[in-house]
Amino acid sequence: MKIRKELLERKHISYAMEHIELPPGGIDCSEGCNPYGFPPECEKVFRDFDPARLGPYPHSDALYDAIRGYWKDVIDVERGNILLADGSINALYIINNIFDTHDSMVLGVSPQFTDYYMHAEMIGIDYAPYQLKKEFNYRFDTYEFLSMHFIADRYAAVSMPGKTYNFIYIDNPNNPTGQCIDIGEIEEIVAKALKKDIMVIVDEAYGDFMPKENSAVQLFSKYPNLAVVKTLSKAFGLAGLRAGYVIAHKDLIGYLHKMVNPYMVSELAREVAAEALKHPEFLEKCREDFAGMKAEIRDVLNPPVIKVYKKGEGDDAETYEKRKPGPASGRLHMAETLDTNSLLLLYHDDKDIKLAEEFLKRGVLVIDGYDFKGLDSTSVRVRLPKKEEFPKLLEAIKEINAL
Repeated sequence: MKIRKELLERKHISYAMEHIELPPGGIDCSEGCNPYGFPPECEKVFRDFDPARLGPYPHSDALYDAIRGYWKDVIDVERGNILLADGSINALYIINNIFDTHDSMVLGVSPQFTDYYMHAEMIGIDYAPYQLKKEFNYRFDTYEFLSMHFIADRYAAVSMPGKTYNFIYIDNPNNPTGQCIDIGEIEEIVAKALKKDIMVIVDEAYGDFMPKENSAVQLFSKYPNLAVVKTLSKAFGLAGLRAGYVIAHKDLIGYLHKMVNPYMVSELAREVAAEALKHPEFLEKCREDFAGMKAEIRDVLNPPVIKVYKKGEGDDAETYEKRKPGPASGRLHMAETLDTNSLLLLYHDDKDIKLAEEFLKRGVLVIDGYDFKGLDSTSVRVRLPKKEEFPKLLEAIKEINAL
């Protein structure tokens, strides 16, 4: 059989798990879905759904209408700007398949969503990532990204002569760090890419954990080289439903439609996902909880220094405490991250430690950093749990910080 050579030669790496095995009393901080599930109003849609609607092919407009309504306070999105997909990962696969893969490269960020670049490589696209640096706490640097890899094209010329960038892939917020790139920096990248006729994919799988005003969705009408990928799997807690979408210029959406099953997203999924999008207040509560948890983790890893000041003398003296950030007291660190996002990356100073194993010993299942390009087993990706489960995670962090 004439199997594509990339499939024969390359090993597929993914942190996706068919089965999740927790130790007794353990908590799952691995899967990138919302630990709080979906908006409770979705349950009524499930209960009231007429099973007879599953007989014909899906035709409901509910999700199209809900997407337009969700973004109306930011930008007017027409139906022709929307492509429905069975989750954001399916949308990414479709986008990869519309490009000429001959002598092409995708410029990415390392570390980032593993399954995206693995698919690109499996269809013959070389992946050339900009490496986030541990010494800078894995913070994304837009200037360095543009100057080192894009404007001068030095990386392409030196490492892969004869190759050209066909497109750029950025996950925002980043998976696994959870950090967020400012919309102004995203626009700078997209604008410079347009001048070179390069496509930019902004994967906002975790984008609903950041403010809408920071979404690249607001840029699609201005830049025909931009595709913004969204999903209901993460913040809206509907990973098992498989519902996602792409927002882009109508011409690009037209090309994508040529490559897809015309009946993407089931009838039931369209109705339930549409209901979820009507409840942004659910997201706000989740964001608040995650921000509170990250603040507690930060206090453990980087405890505040307390300075005591006295005003007055003798028995009349008043005492004041002033807190300011102090140096990390342990050996575990949290990478640059958006506090309202559910993801974070932890890394340890011990170069021999198997960090995921240390968490599992303490009943916490996480994703091994080894599963991300640019990382190793001294790091882990953590998806924050429910607030009531958080003490178990925090205790594990305290113990491992002292190793």
